[in-house]
Amino acid sequence: MKSSQERHAVEWPVGLSPAASIDAPLQDEGPWIVAINGVPKARVSADVAAVLNAVDGEKTPAQVALHLGKPWTAADVLGIVRQLAHTRIFDDGARLGEESRVQFRAPLTIQFTLFNPSPFLQSLRPAVAALARPATLAPLVLLLLGGLVGAVLAGPNIGRVLASPLPVEAYLFVLGAMFVSTLLHELGHGMALSYFGGTPRRIGIMLFYLSPAFFCDVTDGWRLGSRKQRVIVALAGPLVHVGLGSIAMATQGLLPDSSMKDAAVLYGVICYAVAILNLFPFIKLDGYVALMSAVDIPHLRKKSLDSLADVVGSGLLGSRRSVRSPRPLPWFGLASFAAGIGFMLLGYQRLVPIFLQFGLVGHAVVLMILCLLVFVAVRATVRFFRSAATNGSPAWRRGLVILFGALALAALLSAIPVKAVTVAGFTHINGELHVVVPLQGADDPLRPGDQVTLQSQGMIIHQNLGRATIRDQPPSTSLAPLAAVLPIALEENNLPVVAYAATGEGGPNLPPAGRAEVVGQRQTSLGEWLWNTATNSPLWPPQSGQTTDSTKGHP
Repeated sequence: MKSSQERHAVEWPVGLSPAASIDAPLQDEGPWIVAINGVPKARVSADVAAVLNAVDGEKTPAQVALHLGKPWTAADVLGIVRQLAHTRIFDDGARLGEESRVQFRAPLTIQFTLFNPSPFLQSLRPAVAALARPATLAPLVLLLLGGLVGAVLAGPNIGRVLASPLPVEAYLFVLGAMFVSTLLHELGHGMALSYFGGTPRRIGIMLFYLSPAFFCDVTDGWRLGSRKQRVIVALAGPLVHVGLGSIAMATQGLLPDSSMKDAAVLYGVICYAVAILNLFPFIKLDGYVALMSAVDIPHLRKKSLDSLADVVGSGLLGSRRSVRSPRPLPWFGLASFAAGIGFMLLGYQRLVPIFLQFGLVGHAVVLMILCLLVFVAVRATVRFFRSAATNGSPAWRRGLVILFGALALAALLSAIPVKAVTVAGFTHINGELHVVVPLQGADDPLRPGDQVTLQSQGMIIHQNLGRATIRDQPPSTSLAPLAAVLPIALEENNLPVVAYAATGEGGPNLPPAGRAEVVGQRQTSLGEWLWNTATNSPLWPPQSGQTTDSTKGHP
């Protein structure tokens, strides 16, 4: 097995790849950046940058040293090239990119470039400079305090807005405002970088851990010599959301009770939540970039994950420790690993129910997402075992770990109990309680005896209002208010549903419509549930003897 150094060996004479660049610092004493297609790969000193600029594909190490003059030697040049070979900047190690609008970023981010924001942001630099003056600090602090006062005055109204259906116009306002504010968030990063002399390269939309978002490429910030400036660039986006949320919360206190007031409250809460979420340091969000800049460790997450893999490989597979990293790094890597899985599962949980409502096309999208997740997991596992083998892990030990890992996975899939949970709605009209399911979502029927949790139909919060049980009575087709299915308050707009009579414990205080979570009585294992979910997809033709009747599986 080749060592890591052998895999990245270069043959002289060497030269920089057409995709590689050696970017000068933006300020005195700042770092030089080695980049591929504009993506930073390493920070180097001015002396190392001089060596890299001198290798031209023709000179030998001795000739490069002679060109640079004393005290450089051929051994010095060889050592620098060998240390940076892993970045793949020499010869054909990195191919010149075609500035594709669609780019993939590990572990699970797909970016689509919209435009180059640099000229626009440069034109805003005088305005940013004016905002950065100490004299503007007092108004900004007052704005923040006004938002906090508005949030306190809103009081219980916040809970009502988050837990109740709102009119369509309120959601349209919030949706449009969130689109604009998210764009302003990314422009905030770009404006801060432009103010300090950097160049934002791209702005666009991306699929980030299966969730849509905007992005602004501010990797040029690594050329800044000041940690403080890099931290400010990272935190500029969350500060934009804090400011917009404060404006919304302060403004809602001046509005009369209306859908616009509710929309302002909801928008303000979302802005504050986005700002707080972005400070989470274990995912490649703004908080992570700020932390990475503050501790001055580029590629902190990758290095910590590599350190974690090194520790686990040494203890579990008996491989040699290839890197002696600081003690906190493996722990940061463990937190990052767990957070990455959590974000992927959260994104999957949010998006899959939406896609499944679009029939065959939606199921095809879910299948592609599953295949992507499996591919990422398998690739990471293969890399882990391959790295362990390179570092001397015995084959018998790797085989034993794979065997016990497979057995443990099989045991978990068969031992973890699962009960099917169906998200439905309920109606409570003239004292009669029904659990309702849209006609297109009635393929898997509810059964007598299923337990139901009655909840409020809010966009953010679902308050428990009571419990109910599906009665032993045949379901019927009916009409139900839209608020039974979606958190939208729209009068005289009913949907066709399948209605199941239920006996409730919520009493007369139940609203006319709301959300319902139905827990099935039949308990299966996690493995059986996953298999049934996959095989019952409409993407596959019915098997021999299999029926597509909606009552399939009824006891």
